Amino acid sequence: MIKILITGASRGLGLEFTKQYLERGDNVIATCRQPEKAKELEGLQKDFGKRLEIEQLDVTSEKSKDVLYQKLLDDSIEINILINNAGIISGDEKEGLSFGNLYKEDFSKVFQVNTVSPILISEKFLPLLKEAIEPKIVNISSMSGSINNKTRSGGYAYSSSKAALNMMTKTLSNELKEMEITVVAIHPGWIKTDMGGENAPLELESSITSIISVIDSLSIKDTGKFLDWQRNEVQW
Repeated sequence: MIKILITGASRGLGLEFTKQYLERGDNVIATCRQPEKAKELEGLQKDFGKRLEIEQLDVTSEKSKDVLYQKLLDDSIEINILINNAGIISGDEKEGLSFGNLYKEDFSKVFQVNTVSPILISEKFLPLLKEAIEPKIVNISSMSGSINNKTRSGGYAYSSSKAALNMMTKTLSNELKEMEITVVAIHPGWIKTDMGGENAPLELESSITSIISVIDSLSIKDTGKFLDWQRNEVQW
């Protein structure tokens, strides 16, 4: 039975990851900024009991990370899979800003959540990953972060934050390869979520089912790759 730590688990991809991993029998540490408002997670906890731990984590807060890490360390928790899923499209978390309306604070917040936090969380929880069997770090990226595939205007903060996350992923994979820790970036597809919108062609459930299969198949030979939900390699 593996243990998965998921950031941004109260909605969207993170919530579906939590649900599907629990349904197949794994243990999940589901983290979010405001657990007291995470009603869907509370519902899952009623169904799955102690196999689901709901923990407070603001990915941009050093204190929040320290508190959670110490708690897991004290409980001798080993993390098999870390899914850095928490992400925002803009500073107000609703829609990206168009050219002519950009401002630096928006870029700063998006980069803090989407780019900086995944590497710092990976660094913080590394001791718990090192103790696990075949540990994996999965950074949820986006096709929008692929420079080769960028054909549309707009999305300045979001797209560039995901491109930078891809570089973070590649660099971290080099750092941790000798430790036998697999590190990948995964594009989940254009999904019907609050962020993806109703026009997205891909259903959330099918995307996450496919991604979990991809994660299951990963080995150290795959470290440093940028993959999509169907295990195709994405151009950087």
